[in-house]
Amino acid sequence: MKTLPFDGNVESKAMKVGHVIDHLVDALGGEPACTLRRAVILADIDENPGTTQAGIIQRLKADKSALNRDIEWLYDYGCILRQPGRDGREVSLTICGYSKKNMDLALTYFNNSHKSLKNFLIRYINFFGQHKPTLRDAKIIAAVGDKDPSNRQQVFQTLYNGPQTTDNRAINNLIELGILERKGTERNG
Repeated sequence: MKTLPFDGNVESKAMKVGHVIDHLVDALGGEPACTLRRAVILADIDENPGTTQAGIIQRLKADKSALNRDIEWLYDYGCILRQPGRDGREVSLTICGYSKKNMDLALTYFNNSHKSLKNFLIRYINFFGQHKPTLRDAKIIAAVGDKDPSNRQQVFQTLYNGPQTTDNRAINNLIELGILERKGTERNG
């Protein structure tokens, strides 16, 4: 991915993408099944502390009902704080705790530019097309790009210690979407 402003150290770009995804998983409550869209929303809240849902809708051109669900999820997982706004009707949103710490770590790969991180995530989302990509999906793509693994077990080793059936399902879905190719006679491991 040519758009990542990484320094010239020996880590590959795919490996760095994997690190960014790892930090975002941690920022989103350790939940790799979380959508990349939620990561974009969290980055937007971090960039605009005290923002409202109306502000997010305007900036991200987000669907109101989907955004409401995502905001509720972020609040329930302790990623954001909600505080009454000045007029009592609107609620201001702020990223907090472990989410803030891990968002800051992810931002270091983008020279602390929220805009660059959000653009990176949006490009990833667009890459997947109609599919609602998860952080797990993004990590699988980064793992394949980094090591070009010859079997699923090598990919599984880079993931988040979830159930192997879930990881297998994610890989099969990416193959069905034409994003990944099945290598040779490799089947399930």
